[in-house]
Amino acid sequence: MRSIETEAGTIDEAIERALEALQVTRDKVELEILEYTTRGLLGLGGKRARVRATIRVPRAMGEAVGAEDLVSRGTPGELNGAPADVVDPVRAVLERILSALGVDVPVEVRGPTEDGLTLELIGQDTGIVIGRHGQTLDAIEYLLNRIVAQRGRTSIRISVDVEGYRERRRESLELTARRLAAQAKKTGRPESLSPMSPRDRRIVHLALSEDEGVTTRSEGEGSYRRVVIIPSRSAGRARSGA
Repeated sequence: MRSIETEAGTIDEAIERALEALQVTRDKVELEILEYTTRGLLGLGGKRARVRATIRVPRAMGEAVGAEDLVSRGTPGELNGAPADVVDPVRAVLERILSALGVDVPVEVRGPTEDGLTLELIGQDTGIVIGRHGQTLDAIEYLLNRIVAQRGRTSIRISVDVEGYRERRRESLELTARRLAAQAKKTGRPESLSPMSPRDRRIVHLALSEDEGVTTRSEGEGSYRRVVIIPSRSAGRARSGA
């Protein structure tokens, strides 16, 4: 079981560093907060946030997520096997956000699976919920997960999707990453993507993790950094000898 401990100025930054080091998405790990950020007297002696991320054990061979994961299998007071004190508050907050945005669509709860719960919106006029490159959707998802964490349900991951947008975005990013990787190997020069969210950067890193002709790294400040695709030396030698 792979595990890593990281620290940073905030819990969220420490989590992001751990996920980038493990090259997995947040729903694939169990998170344990080891230290919270504290401020010392007169700015001295403060502590940085520290977390431990452990990759979850995959399901046994032959087990699959099927239709049974999408139907109710919990006891009274639960929804789809998830505690009602988790589902009800996050769905209520999501519905209030949608109302403020002027969007009236049903919220479908799917799961739980080993990846957590998914709140999916299905209906017209949901583009405003997604936002530019999914930024609004990411912000909503972040808020809901903070609510879950404050209720002590840190092992339950909440995902928010709009009519399969997440999958379409993943496919688009993987296609772009492979195209730019091919360009980098051809020219011998690094290629950069536009600044993107931690979720999207992880998709790019994972898409190219097995490509021995390139390496990837994140550059910039803040949450929205850019991924740089760098041709490896072996790829450069092959090109020069061609």
